[in-house]
Amino acid sequence: MVDEPTRIRGMVVPMGAQLPLNRNERCSRAAIPDTVSPWLAELVREELLPDETILWAETPKPRFFTTGSTATFGFAVVWTAFSLFWVASALGFQVPNFDRGVDFFALFGVPFVLIGFAMLATPIWTYRNAFKTVYLLTDQRAITFVGGFRMTIRSFHPRELRTVYRKQSADGSGDVIFNAKRWTDSEGTSHSEEIGFLGIPDVKSVEQLLKQMVESHRRQAERKMLERRDG
Repeated sequence: MVDEPTRIRGMVVPMGAQLPLNRNERCSRAAIPDTVSPWLAELVREELLPDETILWAETPKPRFFTTGSTATFGFAVVWTAFSLFWVASALGFQVPNFDRGVDFFALFGVPFVLIGFAMLATPIWTYRNAFKTVYLLTDQRAITFVGGFRMTIRSFHPRELRTVYRKQSADGSGDVIFNAKRWTDSEGTSHSEEIGFLGIPDVKSVEQLLKQMVESHRRQAERKMLERRDG
């Protein structure tokens, strides 16, 4: 049952508990992780509705190589190697002699080399962004705050959480996936991005809690339909 209490970083937050209407007091009782920076904690408080209760909150484990960063890094290795080879071949595989002027043809490859170096740094940015990311599960929705150059906030209500599954490592950590983004690029190639709580500890418990929240809302919706029909 969803009405069972949930432990969040040493605190128990009952489902449906009446939290104070004051946002600062309410969210502090709901145990926003201590690792969250003050400005991000304030952003979380502003996002929550007055009657919304946090069931679970966590920051992802900082990792250099995730599924996304590993794929980008692998592509960047090939991209950068080819770009360097192209520039070297344009220079005739020789150290440039500026006494004879600048070979502008070789300079065309420099932007591609810089792009390659930027992609090679993806694991570093992935690690840093983990400190600007927090995941929340409330009694009304799942919320992701994903940091980067700009903060991306996504909310997923029970009707959007149709398929929930987890990817679990040997230590119990992993990903809870509950949505996906799919698109086609200009060349017609299909791409997809899994969306969920990524790189979190105790992934099985979070998956169960998420499914319980969805099931609770489903039962509430069915009960309301029956009441309207009988009324």
